[in-house]
Amino acid sequence: MPDLRQNIVFILDDREFAGDEVRTVVGARRFGDIIFKRHTLVERFRSNLPDWARSSLVHLRTADELPALRAKLESSGEDGAAFVIAGRAGFSEPDRLHQLVERLPYAEDDFTDRLYQPLVLFLRNAHRLVECWRDFEEAPVHTWERAWQNTLRVQSVQPLDLGKLRDFLSFTCGATETRHFNQVHVDTYYYTKQSSNKAKMLEEYVFYGLVPEQMRPWLIEPFEYVDHGDSASYRMLRYYLADAALQWVHGAFDAESFAVFVDRLLFFIAQRPRKSCDGQQAAGVARELFVEKVQSRAIQFLALDEGKRINALAASISPALELNRQIERYLRIYHCREQEFSCDHLVVGHGDPCFSNVLYDQRSYMLKLIDPKGAATEAAMWTHPLYDLCKVSHSVLGDYDFINNGLYSVSFADNIDLELRLEHSNPRALKAIFSQRIRAQGYDETLVRLGEASLFLSMLPLHIDYPNKVIAFMLKARHILDEVERMQGGA
Repeated sequence: MPDLRQNIVFILDDREFAGDEVRTVVGARRFGDIIFKRHTLVERFRSNLPDWARSSLVHLRTADELPALRAKLESSGEDGAAFVIAGRAGFSEPDRLHQLVERLPYAEDDFTDRLYQPLVLFLRNAHRLVECWRDFEEAPVHTWERAWQNTLRVQSVQPLDLGKLRDFLSFTCGATETRHFNQVHVDTYYYTKQSSNKAKMLEEYVFYGLVPEQMRPWLIEPFEYVDHGDSASYRMLRYYLADAALQWVHGAFDAESFAVFVDRLLFFIAQRPRKSCDGQQAAGVARELFVEKVQSRAIQFLALDEGKRINALAASISPALELNRQIERYLRIYHCREQEFSCDHLVVGHGDPCFSNVLYDQRSYMLKLIDPKGAATEAAMWTHPLYDLCKVSHSVLGDYDFINNGLYSVSFADNIDLELRLEHSNPRALKAIFSQRIRAQGYDETLVRLGEASLFLSMLPLHIDYPNKVIAFMLKARHILDEVERMQGGA
């Protein structure tokens, strides 16, 4: 009996670039190149296919590839079939796609997912696509005006149209992967967060009610806190906004739009409620955040077997990367500048305004911050005024989101040292805008970068499930300390 699986050609038609609406989020790129949870959409699509189907997948990107595809279809016999999927098709339930593909060898009829402009088209006879080749050359199937009235409608798979901003934001909501102890459920109207870290969940929930009124418009109000025994949850209204990390790693900002975004984010930071304190109190808060936190996280990291292994590997290649040596270097610089962390006030801090926690719409300028560090008491709201800014900086100047999304490689440099390479266009002009803006507001960029280095060193145990990412963070921390020493003329 012939293996019918050999007779199906899978065509991912990725010739189309994102339109104006979605381009504000991901820049000018094909849908297959969009990064979602550390992988491009084409990689995710391929991984959701059965093994036998991957070998037959044609990833169609340009008109130059059409002749080879036509020859492949023409050479197929009468049993040859074609399965055409639009690059803009988003499969929010990939298991259903996998199951559908497994059943394709037994399909006897053509089908689409919708009557007009289908994102999924199955042709039992592949030669039917050749018969309308001129139309296919001019545009993908999902842009044709014709109605597919004589084909069946598949019900098991209903892909989202990623060319529509609402569908795109529905698909990519929570594009940054949650930590292993967190779960997120999103529906049309609500965003529900659940975690086994019940104390943290309560702090996040209570925080909104504790903060002064002028800060609340920048936050999303949580409600319906529930203690489930071994976990806790709360809900929030869902906003159809993309997080800034998604926009940043896709190069969606230009100089003008980024300047507007940075100005709004820095306005939030400048307008945070503050209270007076003496320099000694501020210095104590700074030590807690920038010294004690780093030290305790290092102990936590090196207490883990995987942490010991990663640290030993890094040290064997480049002794300067070894975590204790990096912390000694960091503390040496910090103690030289410690007096400059002294100030006359504390602020109500968000606690974690990295780009993945900043929702932003470039068209309406709406900005909302999610997932605050939280506080269970009024006293716990107050923090050092530099901390939130360091969190922002480690997204802008520190390339945190590129590393967190897997857009990097670690390799050997010519001197046999480890080297971190980032897969982006190196947006120096945009980084310069940020640097100029924080200097204009009176911040010492050297102190901000030093605090930024502490963040990379302190987050190592939180990302232990991605050892290569941990190495990347260690390399980035070393690089920032190099920059800090150059900025201050050596330490």
